[in-house]
Amino acid sequence: MNAKPHLLFFLAIFSVNTVLAAPKAPWVGTDLIGIPCTGGRQGYGPFDYLQRKSIPQNLDIVEGAHFTPEVENLVAGNRGSIEGDLDYTLRAWPNHHRALLSITRYQLKINSKLATVNKLKTPPECYFQRAINFSPKDAVTASLYGYYLRKTGHPQEALLAYEKALQLAPNTSKIEYAYSLLLIDLKQYDNALIQAKNAYQHDKPPEGLKKKLIKLGVWK
Repeated sequence: MNAKPHLLFFLAIFSVNTVLAAPKAPWVGTDLIGIPCTGGRQGYGPFDYLQRKSIPQNLDIVEGAHFTPEVENLVAGNRGSIEGDLDYTLRAWPNHHRALLSITRYQLKINSKLATVNKLKTPPECYFQRAINFSPKDAVTASLYGYYLRKTGHPQEALLAYEKALQLAPNTSKIEYAYSLLLIDLKQYDNALIQAKNAYQHDKPPEGLKKKLIKLGVWK
């Protein structure tokens, strides 16, 4: 069976470890059903979220207008709709971690019929692929993409995301914890145990993962 177009793109961008962040942030890849990603034109920015501490004033401008706590928590838009404010934030800061998580949560609300909109103009996977292409060394974005793919029923693509995230940031407990949960979903219990043990060795994450593995009879 041939790989889906978006999966081929995902493999391609993650096979490069030494690419420098692009000066622009084009829309790249395809959505989860193979349609080429498109979105709004670049206005303010783009800025790399990994560099946010060196240019805090640029971040404050965007967050103050478009990524307020109400927008982040999907309560209400500030300068327009929730979607519009998240879109502006992510066009200006493509790999804005919290905004990527918010757009993920928004899509999950839509999927669960809990949102007042039926569809996002630009699907989250397109924001993620754009962010990864823009800042390919960002392990957090790769991990968040893994979470999004897992939650939307694309486990094989999620595996690639978590594996790349750990290549970029090895021995990171949060990534190992999330990766272990995906491996449990896939019934890859031996690998899940390895990642879980690593997570608890490298930090003190919640006990939920350990309890899950104990209940499955996997924890040793």
